[in-house]
Amino acid sequence: MSPRHALPMHLEYALLGLIRQQPQYGYDLLQNWSATLGLIWNVKPASLYAALNKLEEQGLLNSMRVPGEASPARKVFNLTPAGEETFLAWMRTPVASPRAFRQEWFARLYFFPQVPQEIVHALYTAQLDAAEQWLAEQKTLDLTGSFFEAQVRAFRRSQIEGILAYLQENQPHFFQGDNN
Repeated sequence: MSPRHALPMHLEYALLGLIRQQPQYGYDLLQNWSATLGLIWNVKPASLYAALNKLEEQGLLNSMRVPGEASPARKVFNLTPAGEETFLAWMRTPVASPRAFRQEWFARLYFFPQVPQEIVHALYTAQLDAAEQWLAEQKTLDLTGSFFEAQVRAFRRSQIEGILAYLQENQPHFFQGDNN
């Protein structure tokens, strides 16, 4: 796979989280993804299977072939200890850019009920800090210039302000004992 078509690692992190819930077959993962994370993120079957293979090659997953009664053997995927560590590290790491926030924040949010609250607190604090930094950087940019440039910068600024408002307004919901 060329670097241009390399899979975004955040897809792989979310797959680790789904497999962390329980060992799953690839097809079941695709169905699970569609029913949950599919609300924010459309994943094609080929991308999902490529990500599973990559995660297995990296030692973050292992698989076992399970013979089928009326079908060929299927692979059931399990999380390795390295996969668990990688997933939890991702859960502590804020989304890196406003552009990625919609998918990556909500992918992490989906797993809030399944991780210790201290991880949720650490992520929230780091994400709030990151969003405040994004806004500070946007405020240093000149809103003059061409009409187009000014409108793009104004839109970016308002998006980041919206992210900050969302994080602040919903903070109590993130820290409830039951986030289901």
